[in-house]
Amino acid sequence: MSDLDILRKRINSGANIKFQEFEDLLAQQEAIEDALEIMRGNANGLRGEPFTLRASGSGLAIVVGHTQNAQGAYGGPPINQSEYVWNKDLASKIKAACSRLGVPAKIFYRDNVGISGAYQQVLNWGATCVMELHFNAHMGAAKGTETLYDAETNSGSKEWARRLQRAMLEALGTADRDLKERDPGDRGYESVSAIDIPSALVEPFFGDNVSDATKGHNNKDELAEALARAAAAQLGIA
Repeated sequence: MSDLDILRKRINSGANIKFQEFEDLLAQQEAIEDALEIMRGNANGLRGEPFTLRASGSGLAIVVGHTQNAQGAYGGPPINQSEYVWNKDLASKIKAACSRLGVPAKIFYRDNVGISGAYQQVLNWGATCVMELHFNAHMGAAKGTETLYDAETNSGSKEWARRLQRAMLEALGTADRDLKERDPGDRGYESVSAIDIPSALVEPFFGDNVSDATKGHNNKDELAEALARAAAAQLGIA
């Protein structure tokens, strides 16, 4: 019997599962949803861009997590939206804040092309750093802010992740769940290891925790401004 079968039996029996077990399930779900998204894109004649030489200059790439077909976790009151919908709006707010600070920024989506296709587009644009937007969930039983990264692909990713983590904590006043380095098979690994520039995946709060969701909802503009300022600092833009 596989580990997944054992876990399913435990869940069916009403047993609680650990957060790491829950994350492992999400990682498998994410891999399946990403493969399906690429298949849908291929069927519609939409493919990720091939790798090209990186453009000159510097800028922030903002990747919206999940897709229209698989929208990720659902945030309870007062958010009442999926990750995908909530973060499309946050991405627009970050881009606007970047414009005010003089930070070049562009929004990218995983729709039709999956994770690999989106990050190919990021690379082709010539981004200097990239953040992927999400929020967390764990059956209402967890709270706080964390940032995922992979230092093996790019050694600058940890410092970039640290900048983003500090910015989110300052904006939201949430519990500090610290940085989380990802390994192959971990949730988020495919995103943070996709290309060799400082990369991070942000989880500002738990959308199914009322206290966290309220902080995210009430401080969304502040969160966008804080993340834009982190990008300005990363790019050395005063």
